Amino acid sequence: MKNILITGASQGIGKATAIEAAKAKMFVGINYNQNAKAADECLAEVKSAGGDGIILQCDVADSKAVTSMFEQFKEKAGSIDAVFNNAGITGPISPIQDLDPAELKKLIDTNVSGAFFVAQESARAMISQKYGNIVNMSSIAADIGGGGEFVHYAMSKGAIHSLTYGMAKELGKHGIRVNAVAPGLIDTEIHAKAGDASRVDRLMPSVPLGRIGGADEVAKTVMWLLSEDSSYISGSIVPVTGGR
Repeated sequence: MKNILITGASQGIGKATAIEAAKAKMFVGINYNQNAKAADECLAEVKSAGGDGIILQCDVADSKAVTSMFEQFKEKAGSIDAVFNNAGITGPISPIQDLDPAELKKLIDTNVSGAFFVAQESARAMISQKYGNIVNMSSIAADIGGGGEFVHYAMSKGAIHSLTYGMAKELGKHGIRVNAVAPGLIDTEIHAKAGDASRVDRLMPSVPLGRIGGADEVAKTVMWLLSEDSSYISGSIVPVTGGR
């Protein structure tokens, strides 16, 4: 692999994956939506780790902007060897009966439509190349349901499970592998954004390994799925959950 495009790459697991890719001397497309400073910091760390890259501002919920982002990346990098389809939001912590419909729409626009648009452009680019590797960002929430907090988020990640299974079946004949990671409790800023910075500590007793996962641990799993070490794995959802 030479080139990777990572959506939602400025922070959290996306940033950790960008840094792991840089260690492998890859050219990294660093997508962000709003936080330009974080994207700049990510690019600096990518270069410091031995890689290089380009910053790509794009709201993945906008299909035309996604098309433009892929064109910009291909123009700079020449090919798209790998895509980490990572951009997503949790929405607010809320029981199902209280969730604002506007918050649900925002969530679906990003997590489902946005992920689909990125998957679609990845397929278009990779079919013409006759090779490629895609990792989607799912969540263990899709399996455990998110009851009491994140039913809306869990539902959106259930869609990512289906997207992964379907893409793997459809694109395999073109030499394209498609998998997903499904993290559990990971120490990132996403919990605070959802309105509960103490969430990981509160839920840690539910993790059999007895600790919270690191963004780098998910990133290394993503890089393994993108590598030849996993060359016969496609259509798999890999949990990174500490047994939760």
